[in-house]
Amino acid sequence: FALCADMALLTLGGALKRKEMLSARFGDILSELYLLSAALKRWQDEGRQAADFAALEWCMASGFRTIESRFAEILANLPNRFVAVILKFVVQPFGARVLGPSDRVVHECAQLVLEPSAARDRLTPDLSHVDDDRGVARLEKAFLLVTGAEEISKRMRAAHLHDWQEAVKRGVITQAEGEQLKAAHEAVAGVIEVDDFAPETLSPIYKKPADVHSFFQELGEQRAAS
Repeated sequence: FALCADMALLTLGGALKRKEMLSARFGDILSELYLLSAALKRWQDEGRQAADFAALEWCMASGFRTIESRFAEILANLPNRFVAVILKFVVQPFGARVLGPSDRVVHECAQLVLEPSAARDRLTPDLSHVDDDRGVARLEKAFLLVTGAEEISKRMRAAHLHDWQEAVKRGVITQAEGEQLKAAHEAVAGVIEVDDFAPETLSPIYKKPADVHSFFQELGEQRAAS
């Protein structure tokens, strides 16, 4: 980064500031270097937890992909082609090669937040846990209810049942477990529901179907009269 930035300054001077897309790419690289250093320091300060390593891998792979892409864009857009060729040979002789997080890393990161664990608690200590029925609080409540009812759901799936009331009748689960599963389903429905707005609220030019029908009826009558 230092080499490319210095060469850009030497060849462009103050003009680098006016080439905003070029200077913005340098800014992106510097930001990623800062963020990756912070991620690495956090992992170090928290005792190098093996369970958190997948999250660190994801951060590093994602950040390095951005860095390599920005370097490739900088080298492709430097006005001085001789300097660009020299830098490309030194910095990226084979071009941008980092493809980002692997599927394995993505899967492991997903598991970190989909199951209750100490790793998940370490990743989410600063989330707002306001005890209301909105946003993160609603999502967290649904998460706890769903994970708490996971064993009940497994027994129902093993019995090829989807209705908890039917499962209670057949003795697969107890009434209390059925109520617990019902509460989890209601919490999930509450999380994924969306706001509903009337069409005329969303668009000032919305016309009700009856108005549209009247418009075309009047238009037809005018044409018939002419």
